[in-house]
Amino acid sequence: MGADLRRDPERRMGRYWLTMSDAKAFTVVRSVFDIAETLRRDLADQAALVAQADVPELAVQLLTAAETGWGKAKAAALMAQLGDVKPLRAAARCKAWTLLRNAMEALPATLWPADKLATRRELLDELQRQAQAAHAELPLLPSKDERREQEWRDSIAARARDERAVLRGRQ
Repeated sequence: MGADLRRDPERRMGRYWLTMSDAKAFTVVRSVFDIAETLRRDLADQAALVAQADVPELAVQLLTAAETGWGKAKAAALMAQLGDVKPLRAAARCKAWTLLRNAMEALPATLWPADKLATRRELLDELQRQAQAAHAELPLLPSKDERREQEWRDSIAARARDERAVLRGRQ
């Protein structure tokens, strides 16, 4: 191919530009697939939400959201395509919204049309707001496990103080 370009650069240049364009498109789509796979895995692992769509479907949803310039009005629809977060606990909902925001932020900004870049920021802000709203639902009081852990810590600290007092008394 390099020899063809050297012999007749003007006639063959179109093919090379198309090849580079195809490679760039493949790289972008591959990275979106990686983002979709990571999102699906992290939703299951960290938020206990199994995405309804498989990785290719999820990648198409992310690409569609970017290419059509979804804004803040579509944030709930985007999450609904992943799964129903309403029955999840507040911590899991918060994590799900945060993971979706991170995935949308990881998408290349070049996927959004130039005139829709402001909607990208609005979408990210709305996803962040949804995560914060779920976080605000978390109880302020410690959970049963946190209280039990604190009791253990206190008992260990008390035992260590008693042992130090006994050692000081022997000296």
